[in-house]
Amino acid sequence: MKSRTQVISKHNQVKRMTLIAMLAALGTVLRVFKIIPIPNVQPVTDMIMIATLMLGIGFGISLAMMIMILSNLLLGFGIWTVPQILAYAVCVITVAGLAKITPLKKHFTLQLILATFLGFEYGFVVSLGMSIYGGWAAFLAYWLSGLLFDFYHAIGNFGCYFILYKPLTVAFKHYLQQS
Repeated sequence: MKSRTQVISKHNQVKRMTLIAMLAALGTVLRVFKIIPIPNVQPVTDMIMIATLMLGIGFGISLAMMIMILSNLLLGFGIWTVPQILAYAVCVITVAGLAKITPLKKHFTLQLILATFLGFEYGFVVSLGMSIYGGWAAFLAYWLSGLLFDFYHAIGNFGCYFILYKPLTVAFKHYLQQS
């Protein structure tokens, strides 16, 4: 017979998996069906950043991987898929690391600056990942040709953060209180 603690723990695991699944579905929809008709502007990076700040590095990496895999099922897999997943993992590690050594969680302005930076970091890491397929020349070509798109990503992160911050933090705080 299971103890009360085991039942509660199993219930919390199911809630966590359900939350990841729901957010991954939302992130996939927002990535696939462009709600803002500007290239690379989508709220996925902000969702992942806020989730990481509120729920930790494991949740952030799980969410990022799920969104990238699900959305690439619809958009198509290619040589870019692994670098995309790795780029979001690096973004999550950056957020979690800075949250440990700075007062990031308490300062909205610092979060905005980081969200904006992540647009450039993501593009740089994806470009770095492409060097596996074509060496440093491929990295340089991919990175330089993508800087405008990284700029769009960064500005999109800045703008979307204002929209997503409050509803997601309130929802995550409620989730944490219920766990």
